[in-house]
Amino acid sequence: MQLKTILNRVQKFKSFVYRKVRWIEDAKEPTIEVEIQPRKNSRPICSKCGRRRPGYDRLPTRRFEFIPMWGIKVFFRYAPRRVHCPTCGIHREKMPWV
Repeated sequence: MQLKTILNRVQKFKSFVYRKVRWIEDAKEPTIEVEIQPRKNSRPICSKCGRRRPGYDRLPTRRFEFIPMWGIKVFFRYAPRRVHCPTCGIHREKMPWV
């Protein structure tokens, strides 16, 4: 079974999909890096009010540390979208793993 399949069954995020999964041995210890992207036609959620709003643009790709699997560090790579909320202004979208 592939790691992407395990992640989809154990930790599924409603508006996001797992893309590439990479094993990285460059660091002091082996790590797993998972690319995430938003589902097609999904609207980002404002991190302030929690409502779905239109996207504004994207921020640079970041690495987010996730729960270790089998003692191996797992990182998510994702370029957060900014949300144009008429109530709250422009903010980073809500990401469930942060």
